[in-house]
Amino acid sequence: MKRALLLLVAGCSGTTADTGEDAGMQLAGAQFVRGGMPGEGGGPKVAALTLATTTIRIGTVGKPLAGALEPGSTAALVGLADDRGYWIVAAGVPEVDAPTFPSFRASASFARTLLPGAHDLVVRAVDGAGRVGPARVASLAALDPSIPEGRLVVSLAWDTEADLDLHVVLPDGVEVYSRNINSYQPPSGQAPDPDAYQHGATLDADSNAKCVIDGRRRENVVWKDPPAPGHYIVRVDTFSMCGEVIAHWTVDVVADGRSLGRAQGTSLPSDTRFSHDRGAGVLALELDLP
Repeated sequence: MKRALLLLVAGCSGTTADTGEDAGMQLAGAQFVRGGMPGEGGGPKVAALTLATTTIRIGTVGKPLAGALEPGSTAALVGLADDRGYWIVAAGVPEVDAPTFPSFRASASFARTLLPGAHDLVVRAVDGAGRVGPARVASLAALDPSIPEGRLVVSLAWDTEADLDLHVVLPDGVEVYSRNINSYQPPSGQAPDPDAYQHGATLDADSNAKCVIDGRRRENVVWKDPPAPGHYIVRVDTFSMCGEVIAHWTVDVVADGRSLGRAQGTSLPSDTRFSHDRGAGVLALELDLP
């Protein structure tokens, strides 16, 4: 393994390069190695790892990744722990603020086949003798690209043609759901502001309403402006199964592209017997915003 790694780092293996096109993460300009990343073998450490954000949207192209390696390092091994392989990124010149630590930079893209959820990004340094150092790990949260942009987004998605409804209770007690699609409450005795709804939380769709199948199987409550601080409650109501025997659902909460939480559950025909108005549904998650 060490000899193979040395040849790969040197770029003279004499074999046809594996492009890693089927990998969940691709690194532009790096060399792909199929299979598991080598374990620690007395090599140097990764001194620093820099990511713009630990939240990624599936299908993202050109996300920067950089870091610094201990002296003597010649390359960084970079990969997702659950991927088909890893990448070798050649070490470059040190940065001005760390003149003895070789640096590395890469541009990462994430395939549309990557599964939503948590993925560990593993980075190891390797020296000229092929010795691999300890792993530096960062947890990445991969988001479904169909989740819309917003200062805050609460998204419900499910996998069969049932009629599920998203309910979000705001800190002031207002509940946004299919019968109250916007959090704006007009002042008593005053004419409503026709543009005020744009500054609150808005439900974008009532998917599969009354079993009129629309193919979306997703509902989002979206804030264009910063949300109010306080306690939020998210519930999932099984309005109708529409003939389905089961529906698996996922709730994601995303703030400025950063994952704040995820919950998963299952809807069954027995869940439809409860009320479907304000306060309906099973608890998916709760969160507090500063």
